[in-house]
Amino acid sequence: MAHEGLRSHLSGSVPISIFVHLVVLLVLVVIPLADVVLPVPITSMPSYVLAAAIPVPPAPVPRTVVAPTPAPSPSPFPIDAPKTIEPERLVDPPSIPTTDAVVGSITGVGGVEGAGFGPPAPPVQPVPPPEPPKPQGPVRVAVLPEPPRKIVDVRPVYPEVARVARKEGMVILEAVIDLGGHVTQLRVIRSEPLLDQAAVDAVRQWRYSPSIYYGKPVSVLMTITVRFTLQQ
Repeated sequence: MAHEGLRSHLSGSVPISIFVHLVVLLVLVVIPLADVVLPVPITSMPSYVLAAAIPVPPAPVPRTVVAPTPAPSPSPFPIDAPKTIEPERLVDPPSIPTTDAVVGSITGVGGVEGAGFGPPAPPVQPVPPPEPPKPQGPVRVAVLPEPPRKIVDVRPVYPEVARVARKEGMVILEAVIDLGGHVTQLRVIRSEPLLDQAAVDAVRQWRYSPSIYYGKPVSVLMTITVRFTLQQ
C-alpha cells in the first residue's frame, strides 16, 4: 500500500516540475533573446575597402643599344675603270750643275789636297787597360798566378813530452807572408796541444820567395801544415 501511494504522488508531481522548468527556461532564455537586434548583412563594401592596391610597375626591360655600322672607308685604289686613258708624261731628270773648278791635286806623301780633302787622320792609339785594384790586405794564395816558393826550411823539434807520450799528429797554421817573404803572422786553426808550439817555432823561421800580383809585390795569406811522426 505504501508503494502505491508513493507512485501516485510521483506521477502527479512530475508534470508540474516539467512545466515549472519550461517557464523558467522561457523567462531566462527566450524572452531576453527577443530584445536582441540581429545585424543587418552588408550588401556593399565601403569605398576604402573596395579600392584596389596600386599595382607595382613592371621592371624596365633593358634596351639593347646597337652600335651604328661605320661607313666603309674609301679604298685608296680605284675600283671603276676610267673612261679614257691619258698618255704618260715623261719627266726630265734634274740637271747636274757643272763646274770648271779643280777638285785637287795628288801630292807625294801628304795625301790629296784641295776642296773636300785634307791630311790623313792620325792612327788611333789603343786605350791601355785599366790598372787592377790594389789589394787592401794580404792576397790569398789561390788567386796568385804562382804560389810563393819556400827557400828556407827549418825542421820542427819534437817535444820530449810528446815523444814520451808517443804523441803523433798534424798541426795546421794560417800564416801571412810579407813582401820580403818573411812569416809575420801565425794562427793555429787545427791544434794538437803537445805539438802546437813546436810547429809555430819552426814555421816562424821559414822564408819564401816574394809574391807578384799584377807586376807588384804583395803579401800573401796561406795555410801551412806541419806533420809530427815518431821514428820507429
